[in-house]
Amino acid sequence: MNTQPTGPDLLPPPLGEGRGGGAPSSASPERSPHPNLPPEGERVIPAQRAAPSPLAALNAHIAQASQAAAAGSRSNGDKWPELRSAQRFRETWERLGAEAAVVQATHRAPENAGPLNSHMLVLRTLGLMRELSPHYLRRFLSHTETLLWLEQAQGQLKAPAGKGKTVKVGRQKG
Repeated sequence: MNTQPTGPDLLPPPLGEGRGGGAPSSASPERSPHPNLPPEGERVIPAQRAAPSPLAALNAHIAQASQAAAAGSRSNGDKWPELRSAQRFRETWERLGAEAAVVQATHRAPENAGPLNSHMLVLRTLGLMRELSPHYLRRFLSHTETLLWLEQAQGQLKAPAGKGKTVKVGRQKG
């Protein structure tokens, strides 16, 4: 007695095709050798037999959305759009950082500086920027911090590197 399940998907191939010797099947190419199978030229996709399950539909939708997001991220440069709460937090943090930097700079102001002292002129300018356009102040401080970092990096390149060797930066006479 055969205990294997049978059905249209589990039928063995006809004799002579796939399992051993013998001549090829004498069935015409237009008809299938098995009555439950489609003709040889046609291929039946399992989704055509029955509607997909809700889980399969959900998985297909998720895969399609992921591919669309990945394709969009390649063109935009960002993987996912920034959350509004994260954007508000970042903006608040930048604003508080800029205000703290201006307050800290005003506390370092020289006591007996004249009206044309460069340090006092910069502090006065930062105070006016804070009042007139806080957004511009944040951008300005970001640019100045970047320039300061680049200047410090260039200073480290000019410093001695190891045992008396120095790295030269700049133009060479030629």
